[in-house]
Amino acid sequence: MVNVSVSSRDLVAKKMAQLIRTGATLTNYTCPVCGTPLLKLKTGEYYCANCDRPVVIVRSDAEEKEVMIRYGLMDIRDTLYERLMMINNELKEAKDIDRINELVKSMVLILEAYDKITQIISQGSPKTEATKIERK
Repeated sequence: MVNVSVSSRDLVAKKMAQLIRTGATLTNYTCPVCGTPLLKLKTGEYYCANCDRPVVIVRSDAEEKEVMIRYGLMDIRDTLYERLMMINNELKEAKDIDRINELVKSMVLILEAYDKITQIISQGSPKTEATKIERK
């Protein structure tokens, strides 16, 4: 029996070909992490098939700062959601009315913060709308 192994380079090439068949285009940009040519997806995002993630193309330090702030806020929002789920699980088990009140108050505060951060993120400037992760 012949042992056939497919190199990771071959897998990346296949993934890129698959994305191109679905409408992505090859660009002259390369991934800042691995050097693989980036694809521009139909959504406008730049994507590295090797790293399997979106890549941000920024043109200035100011634009990079905007992107980093936006992603920092998204990380905070994700953390708030995780905490909300933790409190929800604890609330399901709570029997003491004082503890239930404490948990509900915490949930309300987290939901208010979550809503505010979501509003700030959605009001992002047009420059950052098409950006997603890293500086080239």
